[in-house]
Amino acid sequence: MDEDELLLLLQEARERNRKLGVTGMLLYKEGNFMQMLEGERQVILELYDMITKDSRHKDVTKIMTGDIKKRNYAEWSMGFFNMDQAGNFPKYNEYIDQNLTLRSFQDDAKHVYRFITRFNETN
Repeated sequence: MDEDELLLLLQEARERNRKLGVTGMLLYKEGNFMQMLEGERQVILELYDMITKDSRHKDVTKIMTGDIKKRNYAEWSMGFFNMDQAGNFPKYNEYIDQNLTLRSFQDDAKHVYRFITRFNETN
């Protein structure tokens, strides 16, 4: 996706999430996304179903689900980090080299959780 397509996708997600009471984070790297969604269980399940049916998405993999005590991104309808442009964010260097297409994420939900919540500026 080019920069304009990314920004449009992000704008759409933020507007939809605001209306649904959903918060979360979206990471992008080399055409791949990783996303965390937070909100009411049924709303999230319906949103995930919509994402899996969207023709712009391929190989959607749910890595983890569960309840949380406190939202990680309570202030963000959708945080965003473009890992392709991470040169200006040295504190994320250890994460930038991660390949978002690796299925190894699927086998270690705790690693995924630590990975994506690392991009929360309010931590």
